[in-house]
Amino acid sequence: MTDNLRELELKLEQSSNDVERLNALLDLGDVLVNTDFVEGWKLSSEAIELATKLNNRKGLAHAHEINGNSLWKLAEFTTAMENLEIALDKYLGLGDLYGVSRCYCGLGVIAGSLEQYAPALDYFEEGLSAARRSDRPQMAATITGNIGHVYFKTGRYKEAMERFQHGLDFYKETGNHLGSGNLLSGMAGVKVYLGDYDEGIELTRRALALHKKAKHQRGIGVNMMNLGIALHKKGKLETAKAELKSALNYARSIDLKMTEHDILKNLSELCSDMGLEQEANEYLRAYIDSQKEEKKLAVARKAEQFHQRQNIRNARSLK
Repeated sequence: MTDNLRELELKLEQSSNDVERLNALLDLGDVLVNTDFVEGWKLSSEAIELATKLNNRKGLAHAHEINGNSLWKLAEFTTAMENLEIALDKYLGLGDLYGVSRCYCGLGVIAGSLEQYAPALDYFEEGLSAARRSDRPQMAATITGNIGHVYFKTGRYKEAMERFQHGLDFYKETGNHLGSGNLLSGMAGVKVYLGDYDEGIELTRRALALHKKAKHQRGIGVNMMNLGIALHKKGKLETAKAELKSALNYARSIDLKMTEHDILKNLSELCSDMGLEQEANEYLRAYIDSQKEEKKLAVARKAEQFHQRQNIRNARSLK
C-alpha cells in the first residue's frame, strides 16, 4: 500500500497537463478515500474543478463520488449526500451502472448512519440491482452485507445473518480480507445483541484483525469501538473503558469524525454505568459539541431549500 501510494503521489507531481493531473487526482483519491479522508476530500475538490474545466463528464462523476465518500466519513452527511446525488445523476446519464451501484451504496450507508433505515434499504436494493446488471459480484456482495446491517438494526436477525453469511462465503472464495472483516463485524453485532457475548467478542477480534490486514482505517476504528461495546455489555467495564479510549484516540488521529461521535456516546454511557458521573458528563458534552457542526449544515441546507421553493413560488406568481 505504501509503495503504491508513493507511486500515485509521484504520478500527480509529474503530471504535465490538465488531463494527466485529473487522472492522477482521481487515482490517488480512490486510495485516500479509505486512508486519509481530509486529503481525499481536498484532492477530489480539486478534481471537481478540473473536470468541470475539461468538460469531462465521467471524471466529474468520479470526483463527486470520492468527495461524497470522504465527507460522510468526516460526519459531513448533508454535503456528502449532495455530492453522491450529483455523481449518481451523472453516472445515470453516462449509463455507468457500476458507478450507479457505488453511489447508491454510499447513499444507503449515510441513510443507515442517520437511522433512516427504510430509505437506506431502498438505496441498497437499487445499488444491488445495478451491481448485478453490471456483472459486479464483489459490489453485489458488499451491498448484500449492507442490507444485512439494516436488517440487524431493524430486528430482522435471522435475515441479517443469512445476508452476512452469503456475502462472507463469496469473500472467503476471493480472499477479500476487507469484505470478510465487514461481514464478520455484522455477525458479531447480532451475537452481542442476542446476548452471546463471548462469540460476539471473538468475531469482533477476527474482524479487527482482518481490517488491520487490509489496512482499512475506518474498519479498524469501528471494530475497536465495537470491541469496547461488547465488553461493556458483558460486564467487563474497566476493560471496555480502556478499549473505547483507545478507539477514541485512534479515531481522532485519523479524523474519523463519524466514529468519534459514536465512541463518545458509548463512553458516556459506560462511565455512567461505572458511577463516574463527572466523566460521563464530560464525554456527553464532547458528544453534543461534535454534533453541532453537522446540525448547522443540515439547518442551512433546509433554509436554502426553503428559499429556493419561495423563489419558485414568487416567480410563478409573477407570470
